[in-house]
Amino acid sequence: MALRKLIASLLTTLALVAAAVTGFTGPATAASGTGAGSSTGSGSGQGFTAQAKQAGLTTAEARQLQRTVDGYLTTVGGKQVAPNRIELAGQGEIVVAMPGERYARDLSSPAGTRAACPYENFCMWTGTGFTGTQFNLWKCGTYDLSNWNGPGSWSNNQTPGTRARFLDRGYNTIYTTPGAYANSAYYNWTPVWHVVPC
Repeated sequence: MALRKLIASLLTTLALVAAAVTGFTGPATAASGTGAGSSTGSGSGQGFTAQAKQAGLTTAEARQLQRTVDGYLTTVGGKQVAPNRIELAGQGEIVVAMPGERYARDLSSPAGTRAACPYENFCMWTGTGFTGTQFNLWKCGTYDLSNWNGPGSWSNNQTPGTRARFLDRGYNTIYTTPGAYANSAYYNWTPVWHVVPC
């Protein structure tokens, strides 16, 4: 099952690359950044590594963070805009948890501070209890999940009454969230292949 899901995720990523060229409304898949300190997803991120070190991370932690961000840029796409933040072409963002920390946060916030799930967003975490890397989705559309296996969590902070749907590999709805505001500190992402936030 896990191997089939990984293969299908890779095929989905390839399909998303093709879709990005044709204007697909889901997450961006071409990781491109220009200008000083931007990452192209190829492990360059030198400027962001320096920023992470200025924020108090050790050299090893800053490099580990950049490797994690590069992994998301490769599998999900988007554009790195901060040491631990990726924009998904105006559709959402990824906030990566710092090495050794439970919660995703803005670098200017102290360690242990949780990044908020902004109003009008559907947020997902790779860990239970709203821990780990955080995905904030604010645009309606179908988002493909890549390698989301095991337990995590979610928060539906969209406009009142808005529901998110979780879909299986065949785009069949397997779960519909309660209307906003709602959340779950534990949800098994393994059967979920796609999310429609609204």
